[in-house]
Amino acid sequence: MSDLANVYQLFRSKFEDNDFQYYYPPSYIRSLTECDDKIIFAFRKVQNHILSSEMDTVRPKQSPNSNSSLDLTGSPLRDVSFEQFEEMNLSKEYQESSVQNLWTVDEETYAPLSTEKARSLLQAFISLECRIGRGSIWVLCCGTDSEQKVLLQLSVNAASNNQRHFTRGVVRFSGVQPSNSITLGQLIDIHRQRAGEGMKFSPKIQIQQWCKLHAQITLRLSWNTMGEGSTFAVERNARVRLSQEFPVNNGAFSRSSPAEYFWQQLQRLAMMRERIMDIRANRESGYARNDVCGEAEMDLEYIKQKVNNILSSFLEVEPVTYNFSTIIDMVSLVQKRKLTDVMERLYDALTLCSSYEDLKAAIDYIFHLSTHSNIVNVPTNGTRFAQLILAMIQDRLAIPLLTGSEPYELLLECGFSKLMNDYRTIFTEAGIYELEFEKLFQPQVTNTRKSRYATGNGPQLDTHHGAPSKRSATQLFQSAAGDERVREKSILLSNFDEDEVKLRLNRLAQVHLLLEHLLLLESAVNVPSIYGRVCELYLGRAPYSYGEVYNRRTDLLEFELDEFMLLRKADQVLPCARRVTMSSANMLQRLETVFYQNVKPILPGRFYPQFECKEVDSKHEFWCYEYDRIESL
Repeated sequence: MSDLANVYQLFRSKFEDNDFQYYYPPSYIRSLTECDDKIIFAFRKVQNHILSSEMDTVRPKQSPNSNSSLDLTGSPLRDVSFEQFEEMNLSKEYQESSVQNLWTVDEETYAPLSTEKARSLLQAFISLECRIGRGSIWVLCCGTDSEQKVLLQLSVNAASNNQRHFTRGVVRFSGVQPSNSITLGQLIDIHRQRAGEGMKFSPKIQIQQWCKLHAQITLRLSWNTMGEGSTFAVERNARVRLSQEFPVNNGAFSRSSPAEYFWQQLQRLAMMRERIMDIRANRESGYARNDVCGEAEMDLEYIKQKVNNILSSFLEVEPVTYNFSTIIDMVSLVQKRKLTDVMERLYDALTLCSSYEDLKAAIDYIFHLSTHSNIVNVPTNGTRFAQLILAMIQDRLAIPLLTGSEPYELLLECGFSKLMNDYRTIFTEAGIYELEFEKLFQPQVTNTRKSRYATGNGPQLDTHHGAPSKRSATQLFQSAAGDERVREKSILLSNFDEDEVKLRLNRLAQVHLLLEHLLLLESAVNVPSIYGRVCELYLGRAPYSYGEVYNRRTDLLEFELDEFMLLRKADQVLPCARRVTMSSANMLQRLETVFYQNVKPILPGRFYPQFECKEVDSKHEFWCYEYDRIESL
């Protein structure tokens, strides 16, 4: 636990020539220490030669064109469109660096100090009087000295009696070496030379090895070994941690996804929510035509005829059998399945409407058909739209007049029901996981503050389309026949809750990202026995907001598991990184050495031209770093 706020202020006041930050450690320090506690980091701030660091916070909004009408796609981020973002003409160098480099764009601005200056800075701090604090101070060094030091560390552990306890650390670059030339015995010899004869070597050695199964999938294998004759061969009892970074690409992932259709359905629901909010706030944009027109839009007469066929014509229903071998096959089958549920078929027809007026007229036509025609296909699902139609078929309800956002509210509920059914079918029929949306939609944190437009418990002022009707909004509808025994008491036209809809959008976005993760896992790893565990862990965490998906480059899936099949796959590839930890101690001191090796440099190359890789007679080589940490006991 870091507590260095006072020390940070002292550094800023005493050493004004340097730049400091009190924040989470840079990526290269995390790789060496595997610690995420805040640190004080000393460096020189310079301009990024690739791209201004501010651009790292710019994220695009994607609104892909849908092939279906009522194209309610997009995101709630209205500031930058995807097309505008592309026009920013990001340099190829930036795009390549964001993929290939192990450091972040911000870390391109952290320039090193000279080794002498770094050492004098830490020594000057030791000589200063300061208030109690605990944590680590790191200084980035240029590596031009004989030992090629790239980082110096000073850990502060102040006791209540103001007797400060310091632990020192140093990180050296030890060169680029062929991976097959590095042995565990070599590393033990290096550590023992630094420890000297006065320290006793601990035979327990910790080894972590990373290997790439795919560009986005990494396995970390961890085990302990004893004795000097050990090797880097992975032991059968190694702990396995899988990390998968799915490339969200600020929402652009759907363009090349086999599940693109389902993400577009979710985008449509998100835009419906925006329309409802606009109408409830008396904004004309809620009734706009251009945003809802799609390539497959149909005129109102065609939609009425389609609706009439759905309600009045017999549909031959055959048992559905899904013949599939992979998850991607299942996704395709569900996308192309023949709709048999009445409300799903009505929803599919109503999304062909090209405007608010057509949608409102089409729903009104459904209500009239339900009252005056012989309906052979009666809705059975539990949406309010289905309940209204059923009540009118049974002469328990007069024809209501829709106003304000009510047409979109009824359509939104049907859209949620259909998309949930799609996802549930994919996961269940593929034998992956049983989705329980009732539990997923339960709020995790109670939020007592709500928008004044959040619920539909008050009449809406429909300034664009006339005054409220006596039979609109939240009024209870009476039986047209006046029969008190069959009076309808509980069906509401408007029951919109902003927080509930937002939670549903967030959770469905999470389910979709989970599906994308599974598709990637299947294509690269194909170990079905882990899918259930993946679903359980991923759905157990709090979801991102739907809008936040458009602000992310990747989505991380990370979990530990016991799976022998993954160990076998790891044996078939060369490691991409390795971390070996060993220690020696006596009565007074303890020395711990971390040997970190990676196929790529962990420090920005622009600041270390002397480390440029020379010709090595090997196709697989490691950039090697040694981190010594010595503490007083």
